[in-house]
Amino acid sequence: MALDKAQKSWLAYDPAISAYAMIVRTVVAPIFLAEFAAGILTDSQSAACWGYAGSFAGIVAGIISVFCGPVIDARRKKVMMVKLFTIIGVLSTLAYILVPHLNLPQAAPFIILGISFIGIICFMGANSFYDSLLINITGKEERDKISSMGFALGYAGALISFLLCMPLMYIFEGKWFFSGAFGIAALWWLIGSIPLLKNVRENPAGTLPPAIKLRDTFKFIWSQKNILFFLIAYFLYIDGVGTIMMQATLIANALKISAANIMLTILALQVIGLPFTLLFGHLAQKYSAKIMIYAAVAIYVMIAVLVTIMSFSKNMELRQALFYLAAGLIGTAQGGIQSLSRSLFSKIIPQERAAELFAVYNIFGRFTTIVGPLVLIPAAVFLWDKAELGVSLLIIPFIIGALLLAKVKVPEN
Repeated sequence: MALDKAQKSWLAYDPAISAYAMIVRTVVAPIFLAEFAAGILTDSQSAACWGYAGSFAGIVAGIISVFCGPVIDARRKKVMMVKLFTIIGVLSTLAYILVPHLNLPQAAPFIILGISFIGIICFMGANSFYDSLLINITGKEERDKISSMGFALGYAGALISFLLCMPLMYIFEGKWFFSGAFGIAALWWLIGSIPLLKNVRENPAGTLPPAIKLRDTFKFIWSQKNILFFLIAYFLYIDGVGTIMMQATLIANALKISAANIMLTILALQVIGLPFTLLFGHLAQKYSAKIMIYAAVAIYVMIAVLVTIMSFSKNMELRQALFYLAAGLIGTAQGGIQSLSRSLFSKIIPQERAAELFAVYNIFGRFTTIVGPLVLIPAAVFLWDKAELGVSLLIIPFIIGALLLAKVKVPEN
């Protein structure tokens, strides 16, 4: 299949924004926060604050998407919104570099959390409007393939940008390493966005009243219990997936795993993730997407059990070994559960309403990490002073999500 210029430009944005997700959100910013929070916040408090920042950013981004999305869609301003979120997101990423030079040690952790809050809003907002542009650059018959290519390129982009940061770990120390990593993430995001902003165009503005569209969309979802059950199930289990990724680096830091080994672990996840995502897709053709989502949920329950054992173990070597095992399991299931959830959702919705329903799907998928960081992680810190036990409690939403998924009826091909 030959790709036109708009499709190639759209595909370029996924690896661009994936650099922020990998370098900043998953790895470097949590380490950066832990370093400046030492002596001011405990490890558990630092983990809880990081979870709060991500969750509230997700809520704000979700509000923007729900209330502004229909207006943006009707006025054909999605490219403009991607541009706006990208510019602010890039600037917020560069702002991290200024923190060591402010000479405000007591305020530094909270400044970092504020910068992260803004950056995650921009990351999620740009992602949402970027996803919605898929319908502008593809026909129905090619949409699945283009979307899958974007997902794969996102893995590749995260991996390549991450590899660029690795030498900095051994060449520089302290603030110079952080400055280099944040600079790479910002420039990667900015440069990768240029093709989309230049070459992707939307149709002339429509006349559909935005308020009516939004109201009718949610009214339709409420009337379709099959779709409603899926979205609630998806919210619960994907919240667990996102929470584990957000907390993984902070847990590793608490286990005294070096920053270099954390970076290598995240690198390994990308290497594992790409082939296992393809494997999940292949097995879904044989056993169904629903069965393979159950398999992925089961793997995440195993991860939560491993974290529980790790938390109560007194042997540091055993705890670190369990962490690496859990990290490897994340790599096997993360891409599969995301990609197959998207394809299963496409099978249970009416195709004539695909655009608006996928906008809601993106809200549930992009703006979760709420139950874990806002409820379970703080509960674990309050009850046991162990943030990692919040990951153990994720077994509850994983199981409830799986039970609700069982109620979803998928039409046979």
